[in-house]
Amino acid sequence: MRQSLLDLIEKTIVYQYDLPNSSIGIAKTIVSVDNDQCFKSIDKNDFTEIIYNSILEYSFNEFDIENKDYDKLHYIALQNRLKFNPDLDLDQKIKYGFLGEVILFSVLYVLFKSQPLIARGYFYNPLENSETKGYDSYHLIENKNQTELWFGEVKFHKNYKTGIKSIFKNIDKAISDNYLQTNVFAISNQINNLHCKGSKIEKVIKDWEENPYLSIIDEMKQHNMKLVYPVMLLYEEDDLGFDESIKNIPKYIQEEFATSTFNISVDYSIFFILVPMKDVKTIKEEVIKWIELRKPLMS
Repeated sequence: MRQSLLDLIEKTIVYQYDLPNSSIGIAKTIVSVDNDQCFKSIDKNDFTEIIYNSILEYSFNEFDIENKDYDKLHYIALQNRLKFNPDLDLDQKIKYGFLGEVILFSVLYVLFKSQPLIARGYFYNPLENSETKGYDSYHLIENKNQTELWFGEVKFHKNYKTGIKSIFKNIDKAISDNYLQTNVFAISNQINNLHCKGSKIEKVIKDWEENPYLSIIDEMKQHNMKLVYPVMLLYEEDDLGFDESIKNIPKYIQEEFATSTFNISVDYSIFFILVPMKDVKTIKEEVIKWIELRKPLMS
């Protein structure tokens, strides 16, 4: 990642506290295994800059970007690495999923030190002309004793209730052996484009290709792999302030959604990354404006 973008992310998206937080009386969500983590967006323009610039790293592996013209690659990304139709009206454009996915990519990479396994842009199919399917992130942490696959999701809505409803509509499917296996199959089609060469997931895929009668899930368990499912929620800050905006999330989930039971046999974790902010709609509109103006990228 460009150092200028990395520095901007660290300066702009700032950790505040974990949930549960007894000092302010906020519990973590009823589905979270690990602690939820809460961040504040410090500057609206800088946050917009992060979204606009992160399209590049989200769409291409680092070795694809090195010594290349960033602005040209950015334009290529908008043509064939994510869904963007310049002919749609603004209200439709600000609903694009990549506006949140690029933030999830950058936060996992920079703030959680979770390396991208492969750029998400490799999974976009221009012929389908639809949002990219699968998990919203494909990241990886190689610990000495365990490989963690950070395959997450993000929702970027003005109304937090809309985002949460969308999350819980599919959460049972996302945290399941079947969906995990399907996504590993999708990664296997891009094995030559993996950013993390020599990783355990690469070995699992190659072993399966040599013997396709193997169970991918059994192989993952044999290699002590874990699914980490970070759920990022970007939403409009409550008029009562940051803490109240955070408190709304576990409270609403507790009220509206029973504790889920997930059909997954691989070791797993789930936690929320909560980022309340001001002027959600304005930020999205500004990103679209910069795209259409072809604003120069940060160097």
